[in-house]
Amino acid sequence: MENQTIWERFTTDTQSFSVYNSEHLIVIFVFLGLCLWSFFKFRDYFDEDTRFKIAMAVCITAGVFQLLKVFMRLYLGNFDHTEDLPLQLCNILPFFMWFTFYKRSKWWFGIFFFWIMAGTFQSMITPTLKDSFPHYESLRYWVVHAGLSYIALYGVFVIGWRLTWKDAIRSAIGMNVLALLMTPINLLLDSNYLYLIDKPPGKTLYDLLGPWPWYILSLEGVIVVLFGVLLIPFYVFREKKIT
Repeated sequence: MENQTIWERFTTDTQSFSVYNSEHLIVIFVFLGLCLWSFFKFRDYFDEDTRFKIAMAVCITAGVFQLLKVFMRLYLGNFDHTEDLPLQLCNILPFFMWFTFYKRSKWWFGIFFFWIMAGTFQSMITPTLKDSFPHYESLRYWVVHAGLSYIALYGVFVIGWRLTWKDAIRSAIGMNVLALLMTPINLLLDSNYLYLIDKPPGKTLYDLLGPWPWYILSLEGVIVVLFGVLLIPFYVFREKKIT
C-alpha cells in the first residue's frame, strides 16, 4: 500500500473504512468547527446576496462531487446502474437545495431541511462508507453529506429561515411522494434507491426497525418522531422568528 501512487490510492477500492475511526472523527470535528466559525461570521459580515451565493456554491460543490462518482465509475469500467445513478436521497438533494437557494424559497427549504437533518445528518453519524480517504468515494461521501448538513443548518442560522409544523407535514408528504415515484424505477432497474427494497449496508439505524417491508412502515413513525424533535427548537425560540 505504501508504494501506491496518489492516483492508485484515489481509485483503488480498499474496503478499509470503519465507523468512528480517525477519518470519521476528524470529519465530524471539522464539520462542527466550520459550522461554529462560519455561521456567525457569514451572518454578520456578508450581505443577503452574498449569503445566498455562498449557499449556492456549497450546493454546486456537493453536486459536482456527487457526479464525480458517476464519471469515475464509468472511467474505471465498474459503473453499476443499480447503485451508481444519483438517485439516493442524499445524491439528489444537492441539486434540490441549489434550486431552493437560487429561488430563495423558504417553502422548498422547509421540505428539504427535514429530509437532510433526519436522513443525511444521520448518515454522517452512522456512515455506510466502505473506502477510506483519499479514495474518490470517501471524498464524495463526506463532501455531499457534510455539505448538505451544513447547508441545512446554514439556512437556519445564516439565512434566518424558521420552520413550522406545516413545513414538517409538507416534508413528510413529500418524502412519501418521492418514495412512490422511486418504487417503479427500482422495479425497472432492479435497484434499491431510497432503500425501499432492502436496508442500507453496514450498521445503521435501519437495523432497529425490523425486516423488510416492516421497516418501511416503521420509518413512518420514525419520521413523525424525528420531525417533531427537529421542530422543538423553532418553537422554543419562536420569539426570534425571522421570515
